Amino acid sequence: MGTSTRVALVDDDSDYRQLYRLWLPERYDVIEAADGREALELVDGSVDVVILDREMPNANGETVATELRDRSIDPAVVMVSSLEPGVDILDVPVDSYLTKPASRDALLSVISTIRSWREYGPERRDLLGLAARTAAVSEAKRAVALAESEAYRRAEERLAAHQLDPIDLPIER
Repeated sequence: MGTSTRVALVDDDSDYRQLYRLWLPERYDVIEAADGREALELVDGSVDVVILDREMPNANGETVATELRDRSIDPAVVMVSSLEPGVDILDVPVDSYLTKPASRDALLSVISTIRSWREYGPERRDLLGLAARTAAVSEAKRAVALAESEAYRRAEERLAAHQLDPIDLPIER
């Protein structure tokens, strides 16, 4: 399967892993992990995209995302969680954030979008991910709460310095 996209489904809920597997077209080579530790053992340089639950045993999604970015491998990472994104997600090294239950269209669209970012260098990709996370937070939080957030202000300033606006990616609630 040399030309297929390899996707790691990482979620402690087997029903979500099964659902995502059913949603992905046949051209995707799918592997699964039931917790964070298993994900860290499973995900290697052959994995293109990681669909990552935020709350899991044996290393949560934030820990897994951070460790993956610290390695020499660099898969695209979509965090999918039942928690609405807060400003804390701005500091988590993921490319996008969806709220469960995400729709099939939203999941496939985000995978396609973040895969296209692979043509960019690490700094540009990091900025695109920050823009996507900022958009997710903006959608989920009231403007007043955002205005009081130091993390949100820093994210906006960083994006403005690079002339980027939060990206309007599909965000499911």
